[in-house]
Amino acid sequence: MSYQKDRRNAVAESRSIAHRAISRRKKWVNGSYRKLIRQRLEAVDLDDIEETEIAVSNAKRHNWKKIPDVSLREFIDNKS
Repeated sequence: MSYQKDRRNAVAESRSIAHRAISRRKKWVNGSYRKLIRQRLEAVDLDDIEETEIAVSNAKRHNWKKIPDVSLREFIDNKS
């Protein structure tokens, strides 16, 4: 049961480096989205509500997701 529930990082990074990398990537995604919104708001007339809503609603975030960890059983099988 423990082999199924326990998870391991399958990417060749140590645990602490992986945690730092995840937080940096999340920070990058959120920061780039805020920068895009700020640039679009500077380019439009803020008095025109419809134009402002269109400029902001069309903005898309960068797509990044963490690779899921594998079960301990799979991790051990792959190492052998």
